[in-house]
Amino acid sequence: MSEPSGLFAEQEAFNTVGSILFGLLVDGDERIEYRSSMTVAGVASKVMAFNPAGRLEAPSGRYNTPDTPYALDRAFKVLRQACYRPGAGTWFSVLVVVQASGAASVEYNYDREVDFSLGGIDPISYVTDQEKFPRNVDQQPEWLKLRLAEGRARLAARDK
Repeated sequence: MSEPSGLFAEQEAFNTVGSILFGLLVDGDERIEYRSSMTVAGVASKVMAFNPAGRLEAPSGRYNTPDTPYALDRAFKVLRQACYRPGAGTWFSVLVVVQASGAASVEYNYDREVDFSLGGIDPISYVTDQEKFPRNVDQQPEWLKLRLAEGRARLAARDK
């Protein structure tokens, strides 16, 4: 059985993400931002809080319960699944901003190659992602076609 997708599931998943991030705000914060690059096999993310003095990268103590990092990671995976559209794929990176007022916004990146930092991500990750979230060839940007070809070549070499 597949996970829910579509607009209702997307809104529900986004509300969960927003609620978790809102819970990470502390007195004096104006907003919190979560940036993430994601495939099925890899995630690179950063949480930053902003107060009147400027930016503060959220220390691990910012997570108010031991389950918060897991819950946040799971919530973004559910959001990515909910945003999947057959043949068109899902996003590779996201920026979510939650204001202290409770307002929230999101920007999805479906088409630009993302920086996973620390040497990037193994192209096999894109092959795995393509299997989970199929994207028609005509919906694949050129960089993705190249990464998929690289990943498939690495898999073929590994199988020899």
